[in-house]
Amino acid sequence: MAIDLADPDLYASTGGLAELRFLQQRHPVYWNGLREGGGFWALTRYADALKVYRSPRAFTSEQGIQVGQISTDRLPAAGKMLVLSDRGEHRRIKAIVSRHLTPGGLHELLPEVRRAAREAIDEFVDSEPFDFVTEIASRLTMTALGGLLGIASADLRSVARWTETAFGSTTGPDVGVVSPSEVMTANTQLFVYFAGVLAQRKKAPRPDLLSALANSRSTSGEQLSDEEILFNVHLLLAGGHESTRQALTGCAVAFSEHPDQWQRLRNDPSLVETAIDEILRWSAPSLNVMRTATEDLEINDTLIKKGQRVTIWNPIVNRDESVFPQAHTFDVGRQPNRHLTFGAGSHFCLGAWLAQQELRILIEELALRASRLEVTGSARRSRSNRTWGFDYLPTRLLRYEGGHDAK
Repeated sequence: MAIDLADPDLYASTGGLAELRFLQQRHPVYWNGLREGGGFWALTRYADALKVYRSPRAFTSEQGIQVGQISTDRLPAAGKMLVLSDRGEHRRIKAIVSRHLTPGGLHELLPEVRRAAREAIDEFVDSEPFDFVTEIASRLTMTALGGLLGIASADLRSVARWTETAFGSTTGPDVGVVSPSEVMTANTQLFVYFAGVLAQRKKAPRPDLLSALANSRSTSGEQLSDEEILFNVHLLLAGGHESTRQALTGCAVAFSEHPDQWQRLRNDPSLVETAIDEILRWSAPSLNVMRTATEDLEINDTLIKKGQRVTIWNPIVNRDESVFPQAHTFDVGRQPNRHLTFGAGSHFCLGAWLAQQELRILIEELALRASRLEVTGSARRSRSNRTWGFDYLPTRLLRYEGGHDAK
């Protein structure tokens, strides 16, 4: 029976890992036809994924970067949004945006993220089950983004909900399906909201990213247009909220399923660094990455023709036994850990450092306050062919008997 990796119901039901593993073992370069015609190649092995990342001239990002964005034309954001740009335009946008996303510049956001983590964990430890996705993961990501983008506290919940809807996510235990019109409306709300904030920042700059981008120029004197700024703010919301909250949620899932690894980490805090990378490898929030071939080429003895789509499936690429021994084992001490969760090459994620720090803070604060994490009841996976994770995760945190006032 044919496997359709574009079907979001596959991931909502089981996560799709068994199907991806089958393809990795039997059909590592797999043609996935689509009901509406056409299709894409699916790569499930690490070496093949690296070949795509390391061949920027053989592929373009301007016709979509994930399944669900397949288009015969350049997308409206092509050449304007960092991830939907190639070579020259990519370098131009990156030169302006990246200078404001350095560890030195982002470090000042972390105290508020840690405060949010402490307050959220203290609120729910030893309480009735609560939704980890909404009550902890989303709080941390929106605290970081609120500081970065200058989002008013009163608007954080609305911006979070619009972002989630734009990516097809729903909240609560009940299965919900986001319609195309709801996705369009949510995207419009985001653009209208941040266009208003940008206009305000031009008149009265503040110490936030929107103000910086509105007044930044490249070394050659170029400045981002308002449209380019808004497209790249949308990108930051996608990675900084939607993807990062799935990584944070993945942390809770992993330690609930592997309590021995949680105890190992609490007993040896020096493992935090390797644990962060293992959670990122294991959770792989961006389900797939897509490119379009600009020339004929071969991948693993398979001819890829010019114009065909090629997709990299992160959850299984990160479980390739040729690169990760015992790849289907969660190991907080794993070294080396060259996962591709953040991509590779020129399109390596600019928000990687901040996502890692949010994970670090979550792990450290949980370790001080909770001896055990338990997923209770029925967790609900995301119905998405773009994001891999959970929309609802009923969780209990059991207190660390040593108390959390020691630190």
